Amino acid sequence: MLSPNRLNSATSVQASDQETSEKLIAAAERLFAEHGYNGVSVRMIAAAAGVNWSLLGYYFRGKEGLLSEVYRRHCGELNSARMRLLQEIRAGGRKPELEEILNAFIRPALAVARSEDGETDFIRLRAILAAENSALLDKLVAENFDVSSATFIDALRGCLPHLTRDDILWRFHFMLGTIYYTASGPHRIREFSNGRCDPADIEENLRQLVPFLAAAFRAPSVKPVRSVKPIHSVKPIHSVKPTHKRKS
Repeated sequence: MLSPNRLNSATSVQASDQETSEKLIAAAERLFAEHGYNGVSVRMIAAAAGVNWSLLGYYFRGKEGLLSEVYRRHCGELNSARMRLLQEIRAGGRKPELEEILNAFIRPALAVARSEDGETDFIRLRAILAAENSALLDKLVAENFDVSSATFIDALRGCLPHLTRDDILWRFHFMLGTIYYTASGPHRIREFSNGRCDPADIEENLRQLVPFLAAAFRAPSVKPVRSVKPIHSVKPIHSVKPTHKRKS
């Protein structure tokens, strides 16, 4: 059993470790959002956090590990909010409506984009990663969203029996693009509407977006185009050589 002095010392070390890792995470998120992943060095992050650069490797095993932690934190909160809403609309074994499933998926994403606690940096970071290092972004997205996305795709299939799984996958893909643009480029609609459309109003976004996407999901299945076999060149019919009359 640890003595009180040793227990207090261990608690103090844990608190110090937690404080150091939080400083590194906060500094990394801000710098990645400002300069991109490739434009930031380990020493830059450590200097911004006010710690020795070697601690980044100790806590996160390098820059990519630190980026993964930044990404995981934001995605974990988003996934938890989505799953909580999905569970609520399924309470008591009730089969949810399509619009309810879409709301459960979209609302947390818009809330993340509109919050004032650093989420704007995360939205900017995702955009930068998509532009400069799509392979790394694909890896992070797969690690953090594959499970929750599969859950929502299955829920959508339950509402849309007339669609094939591939139909739903395509429409889910297009929905992600719609949400991402709505979250990352809200100023455009404000300019187009001369200020009448307020992208900061989450409820108005949902009131417009959910019916729009529901109509798209309910559209008839897109039948695959039958591949047309190439027409092989027809062999020319050999012309009959004209017979020449002998001159008498």
